[in-house]
Amino acid sequence: MSVDALDDFDRIWDRHGTGSLKWDGAKARFGAEVLPMWVADMDLPTAPVVLEALRRRLQHPILGYPWLDHEYRMAACQWMAQRHGWGPEVGHTQVASGVVPALFAAVRALTAPGDTVLTLTPVYPPFLQAVRSNGRALRTLTLECDAEGVYRIPWEQLDDALAGTRLLLLCSPHNPVGRVWTSEELSRLVALCRGHGVRVVSDEIHADLSELPHTPLSALMPEAVLLSAPGKAFNMAGLGGAVIACGDAEAYRLLREELERSQCQHATTPGLVAGIAAWRDGAQWLDRVRAYLRGNALALAQRIARDMPALAFRPPEFGYLAWLDLRRCGQDDQRIDAVLREVGLGLNAGADFGPGGAGFRRLNFGCPRPLLEAGLDRLQRALAHLSPPA
Repeated sequence: MSVDALDDFDRIWDRHGTGSLKWDGAKARFGAEVLPMWVADMDLPTAPVVLEALRRRLQHPILGYPWLDHEYRMAACQWMAQRHGWGPEVGHTQVASGVVPALFAAVRALTAPGDTVLTLTPVYPPFLQAVRSNGRALRTLTLECDAEGVYRIPWEQLDDALAGTRLLLLCSPHNPVGRVWTSEELSRLVALCRGHGVRVVSDEIHADLSELPHTPLSALMPEAVLLSAPGKAFNMAGLGGAVIACGDAEAYRLLREELERSQCQHATTPGLVAGIAAWRDGAQWLDRVRAYLRGNALALAQRIARDMPALAFRPPEFGYLAWLDLRRCGQDDQRIDAVLREVGLGLNAGADFGPGGAGFRRLNFGCPRPLLEAGLDRLQRALAHLSPPA
């Protein structure tokens, strides 16, 4: 396959039969044949530099245990420094099998059963699961949304919610509401957390897709735990691999011990090889993808404004996940799901993201533009059934 073909982002690749959760698993999830625009991986080819690195490695017929952790961590630190103006010291990092296993491990490492863990909702569902499944007390604080669709942290309520809280799980940038937290917002959050003695774990896996300056939380709060991975930006979520960074010696020790106890302190050979290649040589490809996604976001916004006035939408400040507000349709979630199935469109249900998510759907526009247009045709048909007559 030529590099030109891989860089043709308008080309539609048939992913059926590849063992894709998004495509092959869609019928099991939605109970119907749908165009899947849900789970957060892109329908765009992975970076050619990543594919070439994997091909080179697979020329050797033996796939034994890897010895690439240090190289992977070095590549991650250098990448963060170059892209975001801050990178952790290599000695403050640790490899993990993935961001979600690392998130679960961090909850176990930094809290005890029964401790209160806070998160801001709506939020990526594993944040909620990491607390509940580990026997901790979940506390949620719903983000405020203004008339323009911009989500903000309710500061007075956050100050109150931090009292008695042991750990805050932060999504930065915030999936699904599309916010890139500013350095001013993060500085204020850090001050409140320090004032209450609350540790913070920050999932920053979407940072490399940010359209606004991204401030790593650890640049402001070295004792925070930062989670990162190349999977979202370089579209290789199926390979796994992640990096944990923490500048606090005691927290770092607890994290390492829990990762070892949970046996999620390793990544696979393909995941490590791919991550190193992406971070070292994938910057130009990523910039092209981000430009394409900007075009998709514009096309989405224009189509909604023109043809779907009942739908409230503000383009996200990062990535390829659109947070669609269907509440003006006046229908409950069960009815919305039924109509989406009828038109053959698979979206994430907003209620899965916790308080503040009911009446919303998350749409993945990380796909060839012709596929996006096909999905929007189906969404428009759904809204015609859902919207009350004028």
